[in-house]
Amino acid sequence: MGNVWRAGAAGLTVVCGAAEVLGQEAAVAPAGTHSMWEIVRQGIEWPAWFILAGSLVTIALIVEHFIVVRPTTVAPAEQVKKARSLIERRNFRECLDRMQKSSTFFARVMAAGLQHARHGFDAMHAAALEKSSELSGQMFRKVEYMNIIGNLGPLLGLLGTVYGMIIAFNALGQSGGVAGSDAPGLAIGISLALVNTLLGLGLAIVGLGFFGVCRNRVDAFTTQATVQVLDLLEYFRPAPAAPHAAEATRAARPAGGGGAAAPASAVAPPGAPE
Repeated sequence: MGNVWRAGAAGLTVVCGAAEVLGQEAAVAPAGTHSMWEIVRQGIEWPAWFILAGSLVTIALIVEHFIVVRPTTVAPAEQVKKARSLIERRNFRECLDRMQKSSTFFARVMAAGLQHARHGFDAMHAAALEKSSELSGQMFRKVEYMNIIGNLGPLLGLLGTVYGMIIAFNALGQSGGVAGSDAPGLAIGISLALVNTLLGLGLAIVGLGFFGVCRNRVDAFTTQATVQVLDLLEYFRPAPAAPHAAEATRAARPAGGGGAAAPASAVAPPGAPE
């Protein structure tokens, strides 16, 4: 929750900085002309406030994503190295305790696999994959909000466009259908329509663009972490069973099938009683 508040504050800082730059452009604009900031500010009506709110949410989601989804928070190299060292030394309990105390993606997936060690390798493998799917799904769903807001941007812009055109045609109707008699009212309506279209497209470009970037980051980092977990779980894969003594005996007989069988001591697995 703290990351979301910090991301929102950072997004608000970015917006304020952009507003300050546009304000400076307005100050140096030649007399008798309107800067882009003034045009946008005068064209803002109630549909634009929804677009601006969506922009703030999108910026907060982007900043929060780059704070939370990083290699050092998904699968820290030092943590992976330590887990491998503990497993190679067969300190499974210590490894499980360390993973349970951590909140990284790698640690949570690894802990899910180790907790099913008593059920065998297949259960550990399945539990790790299930946990990885659950956690990556949560990360993807958070990124999906950028896609939703990005797709709503043009629709909100279209809403403002329709609102502006209603004002423009209303002004035209009140003037008796003669555009020159109420040109300012007509121009204001058209300007309002285009400003909202501009804001909606800007929201869509930023939202959908960063949605693609963030989705690829989540996919790359979570896939890499899952592969590292599954690689460590390979230490728990049981060794192939030795061939049955009777089968080995039949394989050792001459091709014709005759002759005495090989001595039992010659085909018994190592350590087996004679």
